[in-house]
Amino acid sequence: MKELTIHDIETIIRRDESRVLEVKKTTGEIVAGMQSGCAFLNTEGGWLFFGIHPKTLKILGQDVADQTRQDIAKELRKFVPAIDLFAQYVDVPGRPNQKVIAIWFPAPMGYAAPYTYDSRPYYKVENTTAVMPREMFDEQIRLSDPKKFSWELAPCREATLDDIDENTLTSAIRGGIAKGRIPASAADAVTLPERLSPFKVLLPGDALTNGAIALFGKDPYKFFNHCRVRLARFEGTIMDKFRDQAVIDANLFQQLQAIEDFCRKHMFMSGDQDQFDSKNVLTVPLKVVREAALNLLIHRTWWSEGRTPSVNIFDDRVEFMNPGAFPPGTTPADFRHRPHSVLVNEVIANALFKGGKTEGWGRGILDIFTLCKEAGLPEPEYDFVPNFVCLTIRFKNPLTPYLSGDENGGVNGGVNGGVNGGVNDGVKTLSESLKPVYSTVFSNPGIKANNVAALLDRPLPTVEKQLATLKKKGLIEYRGSAKTGGYYAK
Repeated sequence: MKELTIHDIETIIRRDESRVLEVKKTTGEIVAGMQSGCAFLNTEGGWLFFGIHPKTLKILGQDVADQTRQDIAKELRKFVPAIDLFAQYVDVPGRPNQKVIAIWFPAPMGYAAPYTYDSRPYYKVENTTAVMPREMFDEQIRLSDPKKFSWELAPCREATLDDIDENTLTSAIRGGIAKGRIPASAADAVTLPERLSPFKVLLPGDALTNGAIALFGKDPYKFFNHCRVRLARFEGTIMDKFRDQAVIDANLFQQLQAIEDFCRKHMFMSGDQDQFDSKNVLTVPLKVVREAALNLLIHRTWWSEGRTPSVNIFDDRVEFMNPGAFPPGTTPADFRHRPHSVLVNEVIANALFKGGKTEGWGRGILDIFTLCKEAGLPEPEYDFVPNFVCLTIRFKNPLTPYLSGDENGGVNGGVNGGVNGGVNDGVKTLSESLKPVYSTVFSNPGIKANNVAALLDRPLPTVEKQLATLKKKGLIEYRGSAKTGGYYAK
């Protein structure tokens, strides 16, 4: 890096890019300064200056003695992993013996292991420096060595070949053969290990991986309760009232189909719903829905069982919320200008490709932007919150709003969906806490108690008591076995 001049420093601080710039008056604040430096290393890189007033940005400089240099060197050695950082000392014109101390912290390259300073990791939240949450730190450690920490390649120890859904597997094989991605001879395979072989989801001894169950399992929820996607249609433009909702506990091929079906149901404008590629069928082209859904399923993170993806439809937009993050130092624009792919779940991505669901890797974001532009839609938006990426696609013409109330549906002021019209007079007398529970069961026949609790964000014991009350009132019933059954509205 070239030596800085005062003119260079003036240019940098005039940009007022506080997310990539930290200034301190003196090295008396060296600890806080190095914490910000650690955040730069873990986020987008940035400059740290000592000798500049933090409010006025006036260049003051400071005295620099041998002890000052030793103190800075000592603090730089506290970064782990070790990194070659150095300080520049720039004379301040008109202020004899006063210097600005400048240190450049580079942005991480791809999924790099997070840095710590004095044994603690930091990251940038807008223009502030914060201690990195443990969950985020662990996630970045795993992403830095995907093979070593791969969730999809880990053995699903209790799973057997009886847990594979043969219908899903057969459909994937046929799709792969039709696309020329799987040899035609795969159709003649007899045993399940032979049929699973093209998708690389088996360990030595034909043991099943987590990826095998996530992709082809009969009941993935049996092994991990976050192999699901939440779907919701809200009334209006905020999340205060829902029209329809579902939690899809199923394998990834089934989740993809469920997302498409849900969007067909709630974003339909005109045309033939059976023709996936027909234009103007939805407010958002179904090709866009498919690309967004595939990104949701392929690039999501898996280690945290508390995070699941969701698709939320409002009157004016649809949002795809994905557990995960873009590689550090990258933005959606990088993937638009130079299409490429950074695969966190390579096995899952490969299986969906071979099964005929994706057209390739690296073009998803570019295709979403291109297809939205061709359809006359506003440019898609990406927002980032800790542990989630949100893709928002706004409609050119808003969906016809739903009207709340007993006659037209709506959770507030009545019950959801088709419960209107006096299907059951007892529903109208329910308490405000019971109405959403009944509404959820009505909209999701066969739903389990834990899924009702997840949708309503209520404790499971509370929901179980409320379901028992509705059952006692004769409004719902439980059908099936204790293990596989669920609740239905009468």
